[in-house]
Amino acid sequence: MMQPRSRKSGSSAGMEDNLKKSVTEMLVLLLLRERDMYAGEISSELRRRSGGRCGIVFPYSTLYRMLDYGYLSERLPKRVAPDGRRRQYYGITESGSAYLDSLLDCYQRFTGGVDALLQSAAHPAEGQEEKR
Repeated sequence: MMQPRSRKSGSSAGMEDNLKKSVTEMLVLLLLRERDMYAGEISSELRRRSGGRCGIVFPYSTLYRMLDYGYLSERLPKRVAPDGRRRQYYGITESGSAYLDSLLDCYQRFTGGVDALLQSAAHPAEGQEEKR
């Protein structure tokens, strides 16, 4: 018996979810390369700086995974955040910075290829002239 398909599978919403999952670590590391932040601040900065197009609903799963891999470290002791509460801040490690560089390179190569393909599909006659 076949399992019912996800409502997002085969839709642009499914693609969006997969893209977000793929780039979340890169975006978090990119922010933390600028300065140490706490989880809620990371989520807020992602939303603010992406114009509301990117965000993390559950940042702790991403943060804990990257802590396990050594890409982040907890900055001790906890600090008082601008809201007056004591918060756990996270910072990027040297290996996290190297990982970010590799993610950025991979992302830029891939999206450059996608952009080239989209452009050639929009102007197929130009692509034919170059082959001659």
